[in-house]
Amino acid sequence: MKALLIAEKPSLMRDIQKVYKKMQLPYEIDFTSFVGHVVELKEPHEYKPEWKKWDLNLLPMIPERYEFRVKKTAYKVYKEIEQLLKTSRYDFIINACDAGMEGENIFYSFYKRAGCKLPVKRFWTSQTTDSAISKALLNLIDEQDLLIRNLRNAAMYRTIFDWLIGLNLTRAATVKGGRIIKVGRVMTPTLAIVVRREIEIRHFKPEPYFQVELDLGQFKALWFNEQNNENKLRTLEEARSILSNIGRTAVVEDIKTERKTMSAPPLHSLLELQKEANKFYGFTSSETLKIAQSLYEKKLITYPRTESKHLPTGFAQNIKVQLQTLASLEEYGSIVQEVLNRPERIQRTIHSKKYVDDKKLTDHHAITVTEVPIGRKKLTPQESKIYHLIARRLLAIFMPAYVIDKTAVVLKTNEEFFKASGNMVIEKGYTVLYDAFKKKQELPLPQLQFNMEIPIKDAKVLSKVTEPPARYTDSTLLDAMFHAGRFVEDQELQKILKDAEGIGTSATRAEIIEKLISIGMITREGKSFKATQFGIDVIQSIGEHDIVSPELTAIWSKKLKDIVDGHLSSSQFYKEMLAYVKQTTDGFVSLNMNVAEKQIVVIGKCLKCGQAVVEGFKGYSCSNKSCKFFISKSIMRGKITPTDAKKLLNGKETREIRFTWKSGKKGKAKLKLVNEKLEFVFTTSTKEKS
Repeated sequence: MKALLIAEKPSLMRDIQKVYKKMQLPYEIDFTSFVGHVVELKEPHEYKPEWKKWDLNLLPMIPERYEFRVKKTAYKVYKEIEQLLKTSRYDFIINACDAGMEGENIFYSFYKRAGCKLPVKRFWTSQTTDSAISKALLNLIDEQDLLIRNLRNAAMYRTIFDWLIGLNLTRAATVKGGRIIKVGRVMTPTLAIVVRREIEIRHFKPEPYFQVELDLGQFKALWFNEQNNENKLRTLEEARSILSNIGRTAVVEDIKTERKTMSAPPLHSLLELQKEANKFYGFTSSETLKIAQSLYEKKLITYPRTESKHLPTGFAQNIKVQLQTLASLEEYGSIVQEVLNRPERIQRTIHSKKYVDDKKLTDHHAITVTEVPIGRKKLTPQESKIYHLIARRLLAIFMPAYVIDKTAVVLKTNEEFFKASGNMVIEKGYTVLYDAFKKKQELPLPQLQFNMEIPIKDAKVLSKVTEPPARYTDSTLLDAMFHAGRFVEDQELQKILKDAEGIGTSATRAEIIEKLISIGMITREGKSFKATQFGIDVIQSIGEHDIVSPELTAIWSKKLKDIVDGHLSSSQFYKEMLAYVKQTTDGFVSLNMNVAEKQIVVIGKCLKCGQAVVEGFKGYSCSNKSCKFFISKSIMRGKITPTDAKKLLNGKETREIRFTWKSGKKGKAKLKLVNEKLEFVFTTSTKEKS
């Protein structure tokens, strides 16, 4: 027997091929690889020529059957694999795309486009270590396995649903608004979250307030109203009145100490890793995903695009292998040895549902390091930071808890009450791993006793102003998307949102945020996101339409999950989907879209005709309609920024940009315009291998 194994990317194909050569299997395998998505759904006009026109009377556009076309950037790869299938006699195909819904989509969209009829076996693993690959090759899953079949159906219908929503609502909004207005199942609710915060900030009116503070030498205390526990005063007169009523000493009226024991947080899902990387290092969500993917391809971490924070029991029982890998790193050697010397602590962690729970696994388990040591692998500074975040989180779950004594004290001077609090660290536990990230140390209160009299060194009025809500950062926006239930009042819908894990997925949230930036609906200001006037206009024009609602998006995500779990048939999902698309499109056609006119951003002068080159949605084009000069914003997956385009027009080289060639190889190069054509300028000797 003979099989053709198709991997999602060349690097994975090479890893599997290397392991296969050391094995003896009852069948022969040929190897080939995609470069991510090689096909995509056809454009509307490819179904019907009249659909090329952006006309409200043609909406909604719903094909009778859905067809795929080969992506221009992957044409060569597609043809090579298609030719292999035609000229070689294979008994079956092995689908070795990433283990998850998106991997199923990448493989089966190609399978349908190629008209292939061969049986399919599923290669399934969340790790790329030799042992994991070997195990997956020995345990191929049949394509008719219920979970795989359901996952395949959900993947296909998610693609179709998003395509129908994006196509029809974008066209309706664009025609009504007079400029390109992108609308999406996840994108629009995400925009609405940022817009609502921006409107809150715009409408916020700062109000002054006052507090009264006592200086008691070793600590300070704030006045509070014992009736309502409020410590803010509206007027300076009230604060001065309290200040005038303060004596020379304060007496301890009440003192409470509570011991808090906090064990390490669960392991990283992609969401948690993105949030932590943003908090500690300021990495954007898309940067973290890209770095984690690189570490995965280097076999140093498990599959990163996961929603789960738990490990499976079988994996956890062999966790010593991963711990011993970390022992070779200088910063963890002594800590790992201490953990390994306490087998009872390891067993306790393995049996804790907080960290190990088969029932809480998604397509993949939590992110952790593999048994492959860093050794001589060259990591970029960014890769090193992400690797060590994952390593610390793994080590932390086997270390003692963080223990503190929280003390709260109430003091009285004359008839005025004051409050102070402090924490004393009893056991640093796992937090020793994070000492470098601590911004401030815990400050304990001195030894105090009931009725103790303390001299007052000073008392003063603090003048303050209320502050507007903070803008979203990568960390807080990802969190808001995940916990979208916070934005609805209905408890049943809150539960649905919680079960569906918010809007988007860990793998797509970063992409959604970057897309909103690229189409000008939100911008980055430092680490924060700000809604543009265009973005605000879009949400206000759509109004209360349910496309902006987080619960609607989550309900449809829940339906997809129900398909995977076998609780909803794909045919029933499709009926509900079509009804929703028709109803929603009709609603959009009747909208009044009042949006700001698009700002024209001039990049420079055209090299052909001398007219202004302006920034567009897909690139930088000459404002002279008869001139064909154009520079794309995306070339071989490399992003061409406005600054890059300005340099090109001024005869200069761009910065170094990372490109991906058709073969899957990646490398850095600069760009330069030579006789109006773009050319690569290599500053290193060769392209890097992925």
